[in-house]
Amino acid sequence: MTDELVSVVGILPALGSGLTDLARSGQHERLLDYDLRAYAQGFDRVLYFSYFHESLDDFTADPFLAERIRVIPTRGRWPAKLYAILMPLVHRRAMRSCAVLRVEQFSGVIPALLARWLWGIPFVVTYGYDYAAVARARGARVKPWLYRALAAVALPQAAGVIVTTEALARRVRGRVRVIPNGVDLVRFAPSLRPPSWPYLRVLYVGRLEPEKNVARLIEAVASLRRVAIELVIVGDGAERAALEALARSLGVRATFVGAAPYCHMPSWFAEADVFVLPSLTEGHPKALLEAMAAGVPCAGSMRGGIMPLIGPEARGKLFDPTKTESIACAIVTLLTDRALAQRLADEARVFVARFDLHRVLDEEVRFVQSVSLPSGPSRAAHGMGRLHPSPRSPMPAAISGDSDEKPAKAILNAWTGDCPGA
Repeated sequence: MTDELVSVVGILPALGSGLTDLARSGQHERLLDYDLRAYAQGFDRVLYFSYFHESLDDFTADPFLAERIRVIPTRGRWPAKLYAILMPLVHRRAMRSCAVLRVEQFSGVIPALLARWLWGIPFVVTYGYDYAAVARARGARVKPWLYRALAAVALPQAAGVIVTTEALARRVRGRVRVIPNGVDLVRFAPSLRPPSWPYLRVLYVGRLEPEKNVARLIEAVASLRRVAIELVIVGDGAERAALEALARSLGVRATFVGAAPYCHMPSWFAEADVFVLPSLTEGHPKALLEAMAAGVPCAGSMRGGIMPLIGPEARGKLFDPTKTESIACAIVTLLTDRALAQRLADEARVFVARFDLHRVLDEEVRFVQSVSLPSGPSRAAHGMGRLHPSPRSPMPAAISGDSDEKPAKAILNAWTGDCPGA
């Protein structure tokens, strides 16, 4: 009797994350219905390594997903940074059974990097935006350095680095593949908008964090007192209370929805007259893709991945996110010149068709398959996990013990400790 050949992919979330964490923002539905389903169709088995005590049954009853996906819950009550280092050892058997590890966000790369050094398991990581820039925008002093150092060590070790834009590809070392974010063109489609009288509805979707620049959006709406506007903010974050107070103090009619389930997002776009993304830094924003697919006139900041999506004002209005009057001008133009707004929205809908989510995920899964180790009968049971690091990717001296201090060791030391000012 011979063992059945089984291909296994391990999915690693962002540092400290899991389905429980994603459910707080309504994003677990997207992960399950699209990303994990695509990997379950491309591999025989999917192992999702979580930082939470959770099971798949807590989030879905889908029989196909239940058959193919296994959630590996955390063990013990370790701090997330320490558990990231311990994970390959705590779940050694499960991790060694994987032909490849897929790191969903760069902050979750530590377990994959260690599995690469220990057992030669290849990994593919997404570097979706400038992590150091986001950390700086949040006032951190140590984290920007830490992210840069981690990138310098981890990305060249990756079997593949997925970036979402050409601009990021030019800044990243390693085997880089540009695969943008995608959007479900069926779920997010233009619909007949109910009249929003007596108020015109301006919509923002995203986290409420400093780099998202929502305070200036509120100030911009406050300056448009001659236009009856309701500002709808869908999302949550550390700045919510301060932003609510700001809106009240400026007399802005604002509705803070909080985190909304992913399945409810099409209805929020359907009721919007304008969508605004005022971020100070962005990768390839999913919310903007969804707004464009839904046929909502869009305005966005002249930053990062927003600019190539909107183009030279061919598919929306661009503004300087550091200037309140620039944001206000873009909003009022789209609200008052409805012919222009409709033309831009129509162009955006045609353009965004190239980011069909199903096609994007098919490309991603094929890329991950291309770097996987050969499928084998129960890799962990047959010792295939005992692969040595390849000559081209030797285990760093700081890990092997051949040096007192190397960048990799400094990163691990910083990762397990508290970072003053981070």
